[in-house]
Amino acid sequence: MIKITQNNRRLPIFFVGAALCFVILFSLHTYYPNIRLQEYQESMGFTHFYDESKAREWLELQNAFDVNISGSESISRGKPLAKEWRPYVEELFERLPSNFSSSHRNPCWYEDGTLRCLPYFYQLGSYKCGTTDLWDKVVQHPHVIRVAKEPHWWAWRRFGYTSLPIHRDLVLKIRNITGDRDDHSLQWYLNLYSYQATEAIRQNRKLVFGDASISNLWGLGDYVWEKKFPALEEPPFFLASVIRTFQPNAKITAILRDPVEKLWTTYMLGDRYKKMSFKKHFENLLKASAACEKKHSFKYCAFMYRNFPSSILSNHLYQGIYYVYLKEWVDAFGADNIHVITLEDWKNDTVSELNSVFQYLDLDPLPKETMASIVERSAKNVNKKAKSRNMVMSQQMRRRVKSFYRPWNEKLVELLGDQKFMWGY
Repeated sequence: MIKITQNNRRLPIFFVGAALCFVILFSLHTYYPNIRLQEYQESMGFTHFYDESKAREWLELQNAFDVNISGSESISRGKPLAKEWRPYVEELFERLPSNFSSSHRNPCWYEDGTLRCLPYFYQLGSYKCGTTDLWDKVVQHPHVIRVAKEPHWWAWRRFGYTSLPIHRDLVLKIRNITGDRDDHSLQWYLNLYSYQATEAIRQNRKLVFGDASISNLWGLGDYVWEKKFPALEEPPFFLASVIRTFQPNAKITAILRDPVEKLWTTYMLGDRYKKMSFKKHFENLLKASAACEKKHSFKYCAFMYRNFPSSILSNHLYQGIYYVYLKEWVDAFGADNIHVITLEDWKNDTVSELNSVFQYLDLDPLPKETMASIVERSAKNVNKKAKSRNMVMSQQMRRRVKSFYRPWNEKLVELLGDQKFMWGY
């Protein structure tokens, strides 16, 4: 027989108390996140189109902003984000919905009774890679609205860029509609498409439009992160992860060109070829990049070329290293969710390549006669001056430039899983 003692009498009380504490702690553990989620949802104004799974994803991103920059927590596929980076996307969190309208193919939503839309697809590329010709032919599809090709809002205007190199009249008109001389606001970007596309989408819900700003691939805007975090060696996160956060189902297309040919073509632009030989030009590029990489990381130099006196020249060299830029997009969206073609394939079989783009964009196939009429359109933004000069790169220099880009092409092949991105090197 067990003898009942004073200590024995206290055991049941102890276990009951412990069990009660466990229940309370467990309840708080499960209840508090839901309360936090609800508070976050209401504070962001998501109550009228609340989707729990999407809201949780956004809450996780918001929590990532609360992590100290030296912490270990991070966004999926991203880098640790400090609380100070919240202003970078604050307006987007406040204005963009957690769900887009299911009745429109294009990502749209109603804001105070007004239809608002973001691009359905983003076309990536670089100088002299065929982006203009691809764009001109894609927008011939009856379900694609022709809008301004390069608004440069995500990467540049959002950070105070106000230049008017292209779309001058349109930019000024949207600036007037927005009522602000600065184009940085999301309202400016939304007004741009309200003026060009939303009425057509309201009438035909199968219509879509895109954004083909080349700065989306390799630009980071004004790079204000350096002033806030001088100890950092590289940007905390990239444009691809920002767009992925708010448009996880965005379509991403890209057109790339043999980087050797790309570098030669940019050299032939203007009168640069009259001032120095291509050999001297290439050596200057190598010298400028080496000087940068002596002080900074490679990624810093690839993205921050604007900080250096020879920024244009350095940019021409780095822009052919497609791997460093596309990797951010692949990390954000996945290689299977990005459709990349080459300018060489585009020239050799435009019909097949254009059909592949239409198919990736989930656009209806077009009759052969229609495709033929689209393909017969003259190529856009061709460097006719370079062609008329009838100059060719020496075989010695071609070998040198190939040697520079070859290891990066190998990385690109591994990233995208297609040998065509070796360009036969």
